Amino acid sequence: MKYHDYHLDSYEVFDSGESITFNLVYGYSGEETDKSTIKFKGVSLYHIINTSGAIITDIEEVSLESLLSEVSNEITEWNRMYRIRYWKSDLASYVLHLQSNSFKAWEITSAIGFYGFIIAKEISSD
Repeated sequence: MKYHDYHLDSYEVFDSGESITFNLVYGYSGEETDKSTIKFKGVSLYHIINTSGAIITDIEEVSLESLLSEVSNEITEWNRMYRIRYWKSDLASYVLHLQSNSFKAWEITSAIGFYGFIIAKEISSD
């Protein structure tokens, strides 16, 4: 999977939020441009901020429980406002459902302000 130091050209959300594609580009003046596509499928939840000018430094699989614990207050509010897929009644039951259905969590970081996480069943690249 090629992503380190690649610029985020765009990202696309498909299938009512269940698929997300990151379109990445690596190219500097005088160098050949290389493209990379990272796809997440079976998405349960995602949060992406500050996409402008992002240079991706890492896409790291992290503990589902730890990630959700860190953003528990936000998730409760997001569910109230937008209704989160697979949310039952509380964070503990949400985590249990995701774990028992083979969901994984990835944090995506950048050198310039971008941050995101995606909870999905799989990740692949072209």
